[in-house]
Amino acid sequence: MKRKIHHILILFFAAATVMTGCKKWLDVNSNPATPQDPDPASVFPTQLAGIPRGIQYDARYVGKYVQNWLSATSSRTADVNWDNMGYTGASDANGDIWRQCYFGLGKNLDYIIDVGRRKGQWDYVGAAWALKAYMFQTTTDYHGEIIFREAFKENTAIFKFDSQEEVYKGVREYCDSALFYLSRTDLNPSNNKLSRGDYSLGGDASKWIKFTYGVLARNYSHLINKTSYDPNKVIEYCDKSMNTIADDFLVPFDASKNDDSNFFGPYRDNLTFFRQSNFIVRLLDGTTLAGSNVLFDNRDPRIKHMLCASHDTTNGNGGYRGVDPGVGDPNYSTSLTTTTPSQRKRIPTPWGDTMYFNPSSSTFTPNSGKYLFKDKAVMPVMTSAEIYFIKAEAAYLKGDKPTALDAYTKGINAHFDFINRSTMPRSNNPLYFGTPITVAERTAYLNSANVKRTTGSLTLSDIMLQKYIALWGWGFVETWTDLRKYSYNQLPAGNPVYKAFSLPQTLASENVGVPVFRARPRYNSEYVWNREELDRIGALKGNYHTFPIWAILPN
Repeated sequence: MKRKIHHILILFFAAATVMTGCKKWLDVNSNPATPQDPDPASVFPTQLAGIPRGIQYDARYVGKYVQNWLSATSSRTADVNWDNMGYTGASDANGDIWRQCYFGLGKNLDYIIDVGRRKGQWDYVGAAWALKAYMFQTTTDYHGEIIFREAFKENTAIFKFDSQEEVYKGVREYCDSALFYLSRTDLNPSNNKLSRGDYSLGGDASKWIKFTYGVLARNYSHLINKTSYDPNKVIEYCDKSMNTIADDFLVPFDASKNDDSNFFGPYRDNLTFFRQSNFIVRLLDGTTLAGSNVLFDNRDPRIKHMLCASHDTTNGNGGYRGVDPGVGDPNYSTSLTTTTPSQRKRIPTPWGDTMYFNPSSSTFTPNSGKYLFKDKAVMPVMTSAEIYFIKAEAAYLKGDKPTALDAYTKGINAHFDFINRSTMPRSNNPLYFGTPITVAERTAYLNSANVKRTTGSLTLSDIMLQKYIALWGWGFVETWTDLRKYSYNQLPAGNPVYKAFSLPQTLASENVGVPVFRARPRYNSEYVWNREELDRIGALKGNYHTFPIWAILPN
């Protein structure tokens, strides 16, 4: 974080200017065209827009850790290093969630809370507390120890890092504040309501309450390795959270210019060298969940909406191929032709079937792209499908198999419903490719070998792999937390949860043979300005990113 001491210099300069009589220069601060005390209604939309900036930017890196996608070619050394769970030193790569937390949202949310309290805008106050809880929960799950209690302390050059345990407790406190204010009904009728600034949940306080309970569900569900883990508490919060796609928290994009266009869309051209992984392909083509992709009936109908097919259709799954970490596409080529067998087997970009290059860089084509990778798509923040799978996991660990099976089945259906949505906030494009998934396709899948239908056959692996599918392409940090808490497929011993997930054959040299467990703090704030604290917590060590975070460790 930058040194707040800089503010002293600004204030001193302003005071000196007043004393020298330059009043006209300072009058800009009272110009009605540039108000210094804007209403929360005008600040809140920027906070929603700031969420994708953090998550999607860092998805380029953590998305490789969890194998949502990987590098298109092994010739791009820097990209391959991330495939192999490494990092880029002296760089802000992997630092945008940090930036989102402390700079993008940060004090802006405190401003909404302070002004909202004075004006009796309790819905804004509650929603801001909810976003603070989400923001710090995401950041600590990403980085481990972070700055929390002193996050916005003025006039200091050193900011103390707090333990992750302390941050987890603080997130719960923020959630309590959010629930208190969101439940208040004595709103000042003369003030603008939350609906004016909330273009994601429409200003519906009941949906913000459900979102807050979802943050609590995430918080408690991450602690399965602690003796204090309470599955009943997780289930309680899930039951109070999202239960239909109408509750889903989605950030839309208008795609009218670069800054309001989806970072993942073809216009912004950020995914040209990314390819779907073999891990997600095998989850959807029947290989992992049904045991074989030979039978076309084993293919998940979601595959045609989420993934992209090659020209080749002879591999038993309809032309869907993926890459492994650090290897790249063996058929990668810069050639535009598709005449040879190898050219027809190339793995496409995320923007469409048989699309090996960006079709519309710097050109707005709202209907171009696929799934969450369109200029005018949405970025999910939390969905009902995720909540159902969190509940299913907790119920399974509790030993309540009927509840687990029910939540697991509802989670799958909720994700089908998510893909099939015909309307999105601000009239965004639907996610389905061509036509929605039909009732017959859904029924066939639910009755296929991919899906367990009895309490006796349901496994923890079934639940977590379906959750992985539902969060693919957006829930990167939550997926990474799940993978880490089950020790990258090493737990439970003898019956790994993430079957078919394999660590890179060659881990990055700086890992010293250990997989990644945290993102390093943002370079241009902490390593430049806050090195004393980094030294105290061990973050100056080259393999700091391999230190397990507190949340996943046993007591």
